[in-house]
Amino acid sequence: MTPAAKPKFAMYWAASCGGCEIAVLNIHEKILDVDANFDVVFWPVAMDAKYKDVEAMEDGSILLTLWNGGIRNDENEHIAHLLRRKSKIMVAFGSCACEGCIPGLANLSPVREIVTTAFHTISTDNPASIYPQPEYTVPEGELHIPTLAPILRTLDQVVDVDYYMPGCPPESHQIAAVIDLVIQVLQGKAELPPKGAVIGVGNSTVCDECPRKRNVKTITAFKRIQDLAPVDPELCLLEQGIPCNGPATRSGCNSRCPLLWPC
Repeated sequence: MTPAAKPKFAMYWAASCGGCEIAVLNIHEKILDVDANFDVVFWPVAMDAKYKDVEAMEDGSILLTLWNGGIRNDENEHIAHLLRRKSKIMVAFGSCACEGCIPGLANLSPVREIVTTAFHTISTDNPASIYPQPEYTVPEGELHIPTLAPILRTLDQVVDVDYYMPGCPPESHQIAAVIDLVIQVLQGKAELPPKGAVIGVGNSTVCDECPRKRNVKTITAFKRIQDLAPVDPELCLLEQGIPCNGPATRSGCNSRCPLLWPC
């Protein structure tokens, strides 16, 4: 009797730094559970994979896709539509996919200015002022490189998204918990949350899990780092005049940033 095929898993890296990929690998031995319960069919950073292989799959044949990064160029957009067609569950994985994060800051500048900064500034060795071209002819044929879009978009601005897992990157222990949940669902021991849910984070703010002491939260001024007195390791950063996004950030990271500041 032929054993039942394992459900298929995919992960893709678009406009982001790659930290989300590392966070998945940082789940350590739990990565073996992924291999034991899923057939990893597309994960370019970890395996040899071709777009044509995904295109040949039946629509909806991939159970779970983790997509990290925003949509910055036409290749990102093409693969987002491709993986959406092939996947039953599409997760915006990491802050870049969910809300743009650091790459989204490029939306404050025109594309030409971004390219000029990358290829023609004092830190770039480009004396001939060579800029990337979307098409280029070489002896082997015609080369095509992705073309930058006018702005970066989040994943759900391009395709339908089932779940959101924010974090820069998502915490490895949270990733492991989500993987455990999906495995339990496959085994009939649990149910998925409703579509559109935010997963892999807490339900409060970083402030609520931060052990720094909070008094009256009276903030008289924010200070430049060079003007700071010695930082009290036990007192709330905001109360010391140090900007902290804890009140606007979902919990679940063990308040890593305020605990490590200054590092």
